[in-house]
Amino acid sequence: MNAPTEIMAAALNYIGKDPNSTNPNDYKKDALALLKQVRPYVTYFHSSQYINDLANGDICVAIGWSGDVLQAADRAAEADNGVEVAYSIPKEGALAWFDLMAIPKEAKHPENAHLFINYLLRPEVIAEISNYVWYANPNPPSREFIDAEILEDPGIYPTEEAQAKLYSSKMLPHKTSRAMTRAWTDFLKN
Repeated sequence: MNAPTEIMAAALNYIGKDPNSTNPNDYKKDALALLKQVRPYVTYFHSSQYINDLANGDICVAIGWSGDVLQAADRAAEADNGVEVAYSIPKEGALAWFDLMAIPKEAKHPENAHLFINYLLRPEVIAEISNYVWYANPNPPSREFIDAEILEDPGIYPTEEAQAKLYSSKMLPHKTSRAMTRAWTDFLKN
């Protein structure tokens, strides 16, 4: 992916450093040194092309967002081209993500927005959504309505061991962000 905030954090996490480090040298030296080691094996940096390339069997591995990899798996299955695509969370951990629903401060009908959100979070409703998009949802009572294949997929519902190694992304100070961007640019040009 062409996503420095995610890839640099993954590199830091891999070498045992804080993926949200505020030390510019962690990006300029440590993360960059690791990434330069793998650079010869990277075909390209793109945040969506890998979906079709995985599905077609044009690439064999990618760092990508789980939903994109699931799309690639669906496309490969639909094409019946002999390509099997699977998503997994690295044993070292990864960036956790979540979708959210928000109501704008100036919304004209916030009570309707609350009603809609409450509807979506009904166990039977959110389970149907999870069954369709293959994304986890935050409503434990919905689990009885979710397909077993989805509930048992550790890429969708991570194990407790995997969850313990997930990390979130934090806003970095400007100086640190600038150092990360410069290190990423240096990485890309090599």
